[in-house]
Amino acid sequence: MQEAFFYCCLWAKGEKVKIKLNTDTIRYIGLFETMTKAFVKDCIPGDEKIVFVVKENNAKKAIGKKGANVRYLQNALNKRIEIIEYSEDPLKFIRNIFRPAKMKEMYLSEKSNGSKVIHITPSTDKGLVKSKLKTAKYFINKYYDIEEITLH
Repeated sequence: MQEAFFYCCLWAKGEKVKIKLNTDTIRYIGLFETMTKAFVKDCIPGDEKIVFVVKENNAKKAIGKKGANVRYLQNALNKRIEIIEYSEDPLKFIRNIFRPAKMKEMYLSEKSNGSKVIHITPSTDKGLVKSKLKTAKYFINKYYDIEEITLH
């Protein structure tokens, strides 16, 4: 059986971002939005975990009272659920990705070739930050055209 893919376009920072969704991803998004009443901006399903990026000011609604929505979805899908709140500000979005780790320093710089880099220095949970670095790089490149995150 051939898998169907759907393409949709979202706008981030005035730029069009093309997203490719397969039928499983669309099902996950549908279940998530129906259950939580939060709006999903993006979804990355994995073998053991599904990462949902929700629109700004939707994280509380998505998580539910005392984490009820997350627990329900984890049981229904038999996968861990991670919820990240989107922000138009790339530094705030990075902070949301690495939550609950606290950042001692975080800033955006530009290389001489014009490429942008986010520099982060965590003050707590350095292991957690390292474990989420791949996810952060993926989203930051996708939504903000920032090519690199440097961990200090």
